[in-house]
Amino acid sequence: MYHHIKQLMYTVRVGQPDPAFGNMLLEQFGGANGELAAAMQYSVQGLNCEDPDRKDLLMDIGTEELSHLEVVGTLARMHLKPMKMDRTAAYADPLIAIAGGGGVGLFNSQGDPWTADYLKVTGELDVDLRSNIAAEARAKIVYERLINFTDDQGTIDALQFLMTREITHMKAFTAALESLGKPAFSIGRIPPTPELVNQYFNDSTGTGDRGEQDVRGPWNTGGEWELVTAPAFQEFESPKAGTRQPGNGGRTGNGGKNQRS
Repeated sequence: MYHHIKQLMYTVRVGQPDPAFGNMLLEQFGGANGELAAAMQYSVQGLNCEDPDRKDLLMDIGTEELSHLEVVGTLARMHLKPMKMDRTAAYADPLIAIAGGGGVGLFNSQGDPWTADYLKVTGELDVDLRSNIAAEARAKIVYERLINFTDDQGTIDALQFLMTREITHMKAFTAALESLGKPAFSIGRIPPTPELVNQYFNDSTGTGDRGEQDVRGPWNTGGEWELVTAPAFQEFESPKAGTRQPGNGGRTGNGGKNQRS
């Protein structure tokens, strides 16, 4: 059950409306990383969640995102208001001025309509929590960029509040994920192929136009990692049409020799 309280979660104040900036704000109203997408994603995940503790987390944050949507919508509306009557302001975005009457709508800053395709809902709690952490990180970056494109202090204060809450949510989702006690790469129920899972394919090779080189780092060196020469340079044979099965050929430590199975 939802109940609307007229007071905003964060009181919005705008000194000088900026219709062009109001258009940018729509990215966080009806965009892929915006508040509506977050509210729907977490709420739907919560409805599907069979873990009562983490269901409560998802519904808490999903509901807060609806409050953020109201803050963003109010902020955008205040910046877009001149479009209702001012011809010059209307030129900032004819779609908003003519079709929307200078108000917000369920579309992003490019005029693309909001879509449920933005939502990442798998029904696997740990996978969904990972998606949520990434979603909050993307939203934080969008807010940061918006802050960089306005000089209005009241607007900056509101965006700073919203940006900070993205980090709060990241912390909560991360804690919930860690509390499941699952190994970091234990995704789903079917284990990966033991040998293949630790093979790093060196598929970007040669020297780039700006001197880029092959690099070794913790993502392909040490521990259980096995660096494998680019599969494109190996010989493949398979008894089944349409499949490619690598042998041991080309792997580091094998002398680079190909072996036929």
